[in-house]
Amino acid sequence: MKELRDELNASDAASNPKRFLLVCGSGQMQTEVGEDSSLNDLVYMVVDPSANQPKNANPASAVLFVKTEKSGRQDLAYCQLIHDTRSLYADQPNRRFAWGVTICATLVRVVLFENDRMISSKDMDMTTSTGLSAYVKFIVSLCFCEEHQLGYDPSMTWCSENKYWIIKCPGRTPDNDDEQPATYYARDLVFVADHLFGRHTRGFYASADPELVDQPDTFIKDAWPHAERGSEDTSRNELAILQDIVQQLEKRGIDTTDYVRPVRGGTVRLDDDNDDNTDTVLDPVAGDIEVAAAPQMGTIAEDDETDSGSLPTELAAGRGKDDEACAIDDSSRVEVIPYRVHRRLALKPIGKPLYALSSPYELIIVLADAMTAHSKILNLCGYLHRDISTNNILAIEVDGRVRGVLIDFDCAIKVGSQRRVRAERTGTPSFMSINNLRNSSVERSELDDWESLLYVVCWLGVHGISEEEQSKYQADIERKCRTDKDFKPPLYKWEYGTFEEVADSKARCLEDVGTFTSSVLDHFKTDPGYDMLNDLAFDLYQWLNAITIEDPFVKRLEKEARDKINGDLMTTMAQFKDAATNALYNPSPN
Repeated sequence: MKELRDELNASDAASNPKRFLLVCGSGQMQTEVGEDSSLNDLVYMVVDPSANQPKNANPASAVLFVKTEKSGRQDLAYCQLIHDTRSLYADQPNRRFAWGVTICATLVRVVLFENDRMISSKDMDMTTSTGLSAYVKFIVSLCFCEEHQLGYDPSMTWCSENKYWIIKCPGRTPDNDDEQPATYYARDLVFVADHLFGRHTRGFYASADPELVDQPDTFIKDAWPHAERGSEDTSRNELAILQDIVQQLEKRGIDTTDYVRPVRGGTVRLDDDNDDNTDTVLDPVAGDIEVAAAPQMGTIAEDDETDSGSLPTELAAGRGKDDEACAIDDSSRVEVIPYRVHRRLALKPIGKPLYALSSPYELIIVLADAMTAHSKILNLCGYLHRDISTNNILAIEVDGRVRGVLIDFDCAIKVGSQRRVRAERTGTPSFMSINNLRNSSVERSELDDWESLLYVVCWLGVHGISEEEQSKYQADIERKCRTDKDFKPPLYKWEYGTFEEVADSKARCLEDVGTFTSSVLDHFKTDPGYDMLNDLAFDLYQWLNAITIEDPFVKRLEKEARDKINGDLMTTMAQFKDAATNALYNPSPN
């Protein structure tokens, strides 16, 4: 790819096509859908040699996956396409959505990946003039369309000369709703969107001064949260929520050093006239689907009954096993597509992720601070966070000591406000409560967030806290899997499978003390400090298990009972924080 860029840069730019279709791989792909056979495949990428991306980033603008066998398996083609497309989101921070193509024998399908669905065309047979013509039209369009139509974000660009991202942050501030976007400069991507579906949350360390890009003082958050179409309601707007939280805390004289504070933010705009949202993502196929308002969710995508011959035609939306889907349900039916908006926030203070911590003692202190903030925000400001995970707690340093900050209020709700049962599930499956995973109609409470904290402690206790520890753990697991095909690592089912399968796995692990110990605690790392983390997990489990985690109806506890349990859990965290602080800053001479 580098050689191609160099050659094109040295040639007459006017004579060069805008993009190229390149073969980037071939060979055998082992199937993972119930049989041991393999099928020949070729992978093509649509690449733009002039596009600015970091040197090691995936250069693809779209992925075309070819099964070269006559009986090419469509489900296997989807599997490989999903795998390759996921890497686009991980490697390209300015990726909004993605295109893909599968070619199985003579049948072609075009796939649009948006935040919640793979939207597939029906088969186009290249042995027919209609099918071949439609496919050629699509490839030509792919090579000559504008970059935002390929899925790139025009408000975020890579500067090859200075090796940093130039990011436009919307202009709404706590004091002014109509300011122009501000420009930030970011070298480091802290949080990567490495899942195919969801909010695609990304985080950058940034500065408003390009000369200080290596001394960042602002955290830029970029995400696609759910929203209400055409509504001015701010209950799902993170910027408004954070502004309200800070104002309420400061009115009570509470120091907000340990609380995330918004500098500016709002909805990302593609240009002066168009906000970036689900509609702009679906715009390339707007002629082939019927979009209408739908209660609760926002949009409906429906198969077009007329075959206009354009591409893609007669779209059908579908989804398999969360973002690990290996097939698409492409039957003709009405399918709900959640409505999302592209939002970007500039936040302070700047923190470091949990994997940057150096010991379990630091982790315990950071988690205790985060849950203290969680409790105050709930009790004093009336917001329930609903998304406790490893990505949503940061560490900061105050007066030479580590502190914790709770971030990401995209999923927060105002407690006491009128609630509706939403089809969405909020959070990362590995850390979601069983009640949340099962999408129960029972309203979630702070106990669900405490349950999520238990899973955070267990996850890091087993996998390790630092990047080095996690990499070593992953290498050990891969080695064991190569020697024992039946080996399943601890907590494997907390990460892979349907929501219901993850919920069932967690319920089995939490069934009783003996099972929890053998399936989780016995797999904790044994390095210094992990014994205290193990004890914390056990105590959290004891408090939560006393009310039976796997029974969602426990969430119907009266507020007084919830407050009692919440208080006991906060006392436990405070005790462990004191112990961890002493171990970290006042170690015993023995």
